[in-house]
Amino acid sequence: MIKLSNGHCLEFLAASGSLGFDGRGYFWEYPLRWLKILDTSLLTIVTKTIFLEPRKGNFRKHTPLDVIKFISVDGEVINPFLALLHRSCVAGILNALNLTGPGFEVWLKRHYSVIRRFNNKVMVSIAGEEEDCLIMVKRLQGLKNIVGVEYDSSCPSNIEDTERVIRVCSAIKENSDLPLFLKLGYGQPYVTITKAVEGKVEAISINSVPWRFIFSDRESPLTKYGGGGLSGPLAQAFTRRMMDEIIDETEIPVIAPSFWDYDTFVNLQRHHRAQAFHFGSIFMFYPCRPTRYIRRWLKEKDKAAEH
Repeated sequence: MIKLSNGHCLEFLAASGSLGFDGRGYFWEYPLRWLKILDTSLLTIVTKTIFLEPRKGNFRKHTPLDVIKFISVDGEVINPFLALLHRSCVAGILNALNLTGPGFEVWLKRHYSVIRRFNNKVMVSIAGEEEDCLIMVKRLQGLKNIVGVEYDSSCPSNIEDTERVIRVCSAIKENSDLPLFLKLGYGQPYVTITKAVEGKVEAISINSVPWRFIFSDRESPLTKYGGGGLSGPLAQAFTRRMMDEIIDETEIPVIAPSFWDYDTFVNLQRHHRAQAFHFGSIFMFYPCRPTRYIRRWLKEKDKAAEH
């Protein structure tokens, strides 16, 4: 568990975008939420990343599967209908959404009221130029249910300017009392960056892994969109390595990413020193699993405490 500087404690999080801009999830998840088999009260919600201005990105509602592909362990694209019928064949989800979003003002009007109504505890994920980020964090100051800010430096593509990432983190910290998370990607010099932001950032979150690192010998099916990032089991070896290296080199907690099964969840806690856990792409195929895993984990922890 991670205790933030404002006293909020978190152990389980819905990763950025996994439950939308406000934590309600997507329309197919609404019945699960009503039945409490998807219980968002067990999670700290990280919003889908927001820019100050509206952003078109690559996602189009009428052709969503243009920028989302289901991938086999061998790197082959699986037909979406077959993927739904045989979910065990899917080893990863590739996306190149490019942070489509309505902009900060629309988010405040349309989604913040939902956050208040459902009493979700939310970290707001933001991206953009330093000035834009400062405008957003200043507006977030004092808003109820907002427990922190995540600066996404790894979308829509890994920011290669290390100094810029460090500078934006420093500026956010100087202009806001909200706890700050930093989202990094495998393609960035993540240890260098993390060392430089110690004392400013309270946790590190890890993005999906660019296709080129996992399948360097073949072209991405989303090459025309920049290649995209892989999440799920295919990314685990890379994200675990990234997590372990950051933990070895710094004191900043790292939120464990990319797992779809309970055994991996337990292994991350016991052997990889994870203090908190992100549930991300698991929601797409197995939206009830996060709730089931958390309840099981808490029950086992209580039983162990009794003995």
